[in-house]
Amino acid sequence: MSLRLSSNEARKNVKHHSIVNILSGAAILIAVVFVVYTIISNSIKMKEKTEEYNALVDQTAQIKEKNAQIDAYLNGSGNFDEYIENIARDKFDYANPDEKIYIVVPGN
Repeated sequence: MSLRLSSNEARKNVKHHSIVNILSGAAILIAVVFVVYTIISNSIKMKEKTEEYNALVDQTAQIKEKNAQIDAYLNGSGNFDEYIENIARDKFDYANPDEKIYIVVPGN
């Protein structure tokens, strides 16, 4: 037996190692791209959910404020008729029969 490899065997080993190196490099590159994509997409989703959460917190605060006003009227510390009148004026543009309503038209 000879300790030296023949030139054909050496070429086969070099080709085999280079193909393995290329494939392992490609696999590592694909894994890195996947991890980066996952991190970026999760970051974007987290930002969207944070904005949605903040909007819901603001909406909850507004609803709690309205509930506190209604509770004040229902518990007697406020005038419930006045509350209904304010809603009729603000939301439905109602007025008392003896009131005159003026509509301001902006000039050009």
